[in-house]
Amino acid sequence: MKKLFSAALALVIAASIAPSSFAGGVDNKTNLNAGYERNPSRNTECKRPEAVFYNIGGLSFMDDGLYAEVGDQLVFKKYTNKLDNPLMEPFGINGSYDDNRLVYLYPNAELVWKKGNTALFFGFGVFGGGGNLDYKNGTAMTALAFLDQANTYKSKAVEAQAAALKYKAAGDATNAAKYAAAAKQAGDAAQVLSTISHDHELSVYSVQLGEIVGISTQVTDWMSVAVAGRFMHGTQSISLDSPLLPMIGNDGDEIGYKADGFSIGGLFGFHFKPVDGLDLAVQYQSITRLNYRYHSYTGTDSVISGIITNKKSNFANDLPAVINLGAGYQVLEPLYVSTSFNYYFNKFATIENPVSGAEYDYKDSWEITLGADWQFTDSFLASTGISYGHNGTSKSENNIFSPVLDSFVIGAGVEYKFTKYVTGTGSLMYCKYFDEKFSDFDMTLSKNVTMLAFGVTVKPF
Repeated sequence: MKKLFSAALALVIAASIAPSSFAGGVDNKTNLNAGYERNPSRNTECKRPEAVFYNIGGLSFMDDGLYAEVGDQLVFKKYTNKLDNPLMEPFGINGSYDDNRLVYLYPNAELVWKKGNTALFFGFGVFGGGGNLDYKNGTAMTALAFLDQANTYKSKAVEAQAAALKYKAAGDATNAAKYAAAAKQAGDAAQVLSTISHDHELSVYSVQLGEIVGISTQVTDWMSVAVAGRFMHGTQSISLDSPLLPMIGNDGDEIGYKADGFSIGGLFGFHFKPVDGLDLAVQYQSITRLNYRYHSYTGTDSVISGIITNKKSNFANDLPAVINLGAGYQVLEPLYVSTSFNYYFNKFATIENPVSGAEYDYKDSWEITLGADWQFTDSFLASTGISYGHNGTSKSENNIFSPVLDSFVIGAGVEYKFTKYVTGTGSLMYCKYFDEKFSDFDMTLSKNVTMLAFGVTVKPF
């Protein structure tokens, strides 16, 4: 029975720990602060401390002084995996499985000190993962995993019952009793697993936090260079709950594990102002080799040891390298328009299945954005922008629980200077994701995300 449950849960974890995404590449986040949600074309930013995330080369073109910004985002999401397989109709597991848990803590902070031609900077944000997933009624994948094992045991029960009748007819009472007992045991197992397929909850948590520290300097009046280090620390956990788990050998109603990882990467940036009003920017984010190590488990040791079969104490979940390009122009005195392009080198990143150690095969992805900022008065600015993202997943390579889908994004917001020293930002972004068929399981993957963000910048001098 323990081996049986291990096989079922292995399928769950294999799909659960694949990357999740709100925007950007397969796992890289681009919604790093309220400014992005106001206008997703950020790659030429050179007036605000949020350039720490999007254009470190532009920081040395900011006005002199000290800048400190903090912000948060509310992420209203609905992730759905819908099973519509005619063969599953008799078992009652067809239908939609949803996660709509609100992410209310998605923080960011930036600190910039600019003097003369040089800026020193620090940033903190959520660069990967994205928070909590909570499927109260399980998922299509977990339901299928348990049902598959239930059907296996149903077949064993039928075979054992046939053998018991055969031996009974032959007058062999000993073997008849033996196979009758085996038939009952297999039948009971099938019943328990079939019930669990309808009665379980899956919770997943995945987040990759990071800090950026660096320096940006103007080498000429029209060009700057910048370099920074990015320190990453990630946490992942999974929990599957069902009141029936003790009936298949587990100690308690929950089974799961937690894992942590740490790494460092680099950022390199250039900003050019070849003529008045024109900004050109290039930034490169190096690959971040992030290896997670298991550090705690919930459940029976023998069951856990049957799940983790890759013979290693760690698994890789890299953030791929990214190239960021931007161009912006001050069309009119109050109007600034820009476009940004981000390309994610997913093929060179290693993202492993924590169960088997097998590597996921994601292709490269990209996104292109267009935005505008209109300075109505010295104190009031309004912005809007759109983005289209093409991700490197396919019908056979995707994350069922947190689907990675092509998207169209629109954002809008305002910035208001309350005093000489304090500026506030509020923004709203809607992400339209395009449904995708997951061919191996007759599933449709979909999601809907709306984000509301706030930020405050203080410039004491």
